[in-house]
Amino acid sequence: MAHARTRRTVHPEGRPDPPTLRDVADATTLDAVFKALANETRRGILAVLHDSDDAMSSHDIARRFKIPWQGVSRHLRLLTEAGLISCDVRRNERAYSLNREQLRKVAGRWVMRASTEPGKDRDGNLVFEFAE
Repeated sequence: MAHARTRRTVHPEGRPDPPTLRDVADATTLDAVFKALANETRRGILAVLHDSDDAMSSHDIARRFKIPWQGVSRHLRLLTEAGLISCDVRRNERAYSLNREQLRKVAGRWVMRASTEPGKDRDGNLVFEFAE
């Protein structure tokens, strides 16, 4: 999803407005992703799925944590809503897998934006470029 760049205001001292977060993702998506990443258990679930060779059932994921099943279920729901994991219904259970593309697209690009020195165009305005 490509967003059109907005025209930036150049201040009298020649400093343009910084790029908006829309250059990374829409505000709702950013909020959902970073809310999901803000919790230690959810980050642990992502790590478990990362280390797994295949999708994992919700029961296999839950067994790795010392919290009630309902808590794990809520964490899985928030991660799914943020698009960080995918859920596939298989017979009588749900199988979850990591959505690496969403992690790279939103969280990865945001971190890249925040940690990378911007370039400048011919007029000296700051330019942030992101790989798609």
